[in-house]
Amino acid sequence: MCGIGGYINLKAKADESVIKQMTDSIAHRGPDGFGHKIFENAAIGHRRLSIIDLASGAQPMSNVNETLWITFNGEIYNYLELKTELKKLDVVFKTNSDTEVIIYAYEKWGANCVNKLRGMFAFAILDTTKKEIFIARDHFGIKPVYIYTDKNSIAFGSEIQQFKFIPGFDSSINNIALDNFLWLQYIPAPLTIFNSVQKLKPAHHITISLNGKISEQKQYWDISYSKKQVKTKEEWLEATNDVIKKSVEAHLLSDVPFGAFLSGGIDSTLVVKYMSEILPKKVKTFSIGFEEEAYNELKYSELAAKEFNTEHYTQIVKPNALDLLPKLVKHYGEPFGDSSALPTYYVCELAKKHVTMVLSGDGGDECFAGYGSYLHWMKYMPVNHRSGLKKTLYPHLEKILPARYPKKDTLNYWLGHIEYLDNNWRSKLWKDEFRAAQKNKPEGFESFFDHTKKYSMANKVQYMDAKTYMPYDILTKVDIASMCHSLEVRTPLIDKEVWEFAATIPEEFNINKDGKNNWEGKLLLKQLLAKHFPHEFIYRKKQGFAIPLEKWFSNEGQLREKLNDSVLAKNSNISSFFDHNAINELVHSKNTGGMWLMLFLEEWLSQFKN
Repeated sequence: MCGIGGYINLKAKADESVIKQMTDSIAHRGPDGFGHKIFENAAIGHRRLSIIDLASGAQPMSNVNETLWITFNGEIYNYLELKTELKKLDVVFKTNSDTEVIIYAYEKWGANCVNKLRGMFAFAILDTTKKEIFIARDHFGIKPVYIYTDKNSIAFGSEIQQFKFIPGFDSSINNIALDNFLWLQYIPAPLTIFNSVQKLKPAHHITISLNGKISEQKQYWDISYSKKQVKTKEEWLEATNDVIKKSVEAHLLSDVPFGAFLSGGIDSTLVVKYMSEILPKKVKTFSIGFEEEAYNELKYSELAAKEFNTEHYTQIVKPNALDLLPKLVKHYGEPFGDSSALPTYYVCELAKKHVTMVLSGDGGDECFAGYGSYLHWMKYMPVNHRSGLKKTLYPHLEKILPARYPKKDTLNYWLGHIEYLDNNWRSKLWKDEFRAAQKNKPEGFESFFDHTKKYSMANKVQYMDAKTYMPYDILTKVDIASMCHSLEVRTPLIDKEVWEFAATIPEEFNINKDGKNNWEGKLLLKQLLAKHFPHEFIYRKKQGFAIPLEKWFSNEGQLREKLNDSVLAKNSNISSFFDHNAINELVHSKNTGGMWLMLFLEEWLSQFKN
């Protein structure tokens, strides 16, 4: 795991001090090594966290005749297979690194090389012959890429903060992106908080010529739920077990000590189960808990640790953890409202004391239909063949459904499940001069939802999350929190082969009604663990990784004074954009998620002004 950066000076030669400052600013992503290379008006740089080939994997790295130079962040899990394939094409390798495999894959197959890669990656290859830079991002967006443009410069990097070292950095705020943040708690690609910066979308690549011409982002892969396979329940269980175990094994390739996050939930517990079966030594596992019992899952993580005989480490997060907010804001680089970034930071800090790499259970809910929002979506959707009711009864059913549910599979209905500040709240907040920023749909959502027309009900929202929430919230959160501590996090459930397999599973094997006529998700994964744990462990209500905002922000809570002093101050930064009375109404409402958004945004704007 590493950090990458580069820039093109469109008016003069590249300045070495600029690329050095860009890479120095992300030293936390790669404390084990650094390097940069100048090519007339262009430069690329790298910060290295050594995981594989510790001795000879330094970057930027070139092919044998030095016509191609790469800076790469990530891990390629099938690089040994690709290396064998490339050797048959007369490629001679100098190192044992996956980085060198990407160089020659690009040399032999061009942009199509990304279709052969299995892993997490963000890389840029400067081609001195074509005088262009090819930039690609992995299938799911596990690793980030940001691209900056103005009339004098083009730049790319792993974090937004790198661009402030570009001479004349354009820091004008994108108000539409800010509205998306209020709506979703994150900013979806290609938007960022700055007009001058874009995110490269997952499963996309882009080419930038050294004279400043930029291609459109081109998609090279997408998940499809169109082709279902026919298997019995037992066959699906066996196949699911096999594909996940093989993915976990592939993700264990490492030359440094490693472990796993263990929340005690289904996904992380399943990953640890396979690790314990594959590895000859005890797995090191790490968990975070809270003093507030309703948010504390340590008893479940400890039960899982005991079952799989792990070397288990825990830590309690307390309200004073919010003192960390300025540091979090700095690293995220733009407004980011998922409050679970706080415990994620601390579990990464805990793990880094013992290991350099961990596996996580991220992606299990999206891949195998486990979120509560999916269950709610299924509950009030039009009746289909799985519901047990005839479609002819649906008009009568509509009359008794709660009025707030539109009773059809619309994007607006889905947004009602996932939004943090709805249209009414955002309309109240925006000052008149900024009201044009408020849009009818978040960036990209409409085209994604249109893509799902022929998908089953659960597959629709699984696809939506895979294209939005997972890359721009979950994976962004984990990337930043882990890189703060120079810790690599790998996600065996967010894997191309796992997802392509899971997309063939008929919906009813993942999400269906239980014996009490309630919708239950992630059925196959739960059944894979059923022989290890009691029913109450497997089928308990999902808690997630939330923090106790209700208590911390209550009138008696330890953070109420901080909220009042910053967000409600007459001279607050957010009052430049939002109506003070509306801010006051939000802070005194029960919308603690909205309060957190205001608190994070206030801190971000404070740092931005300075």
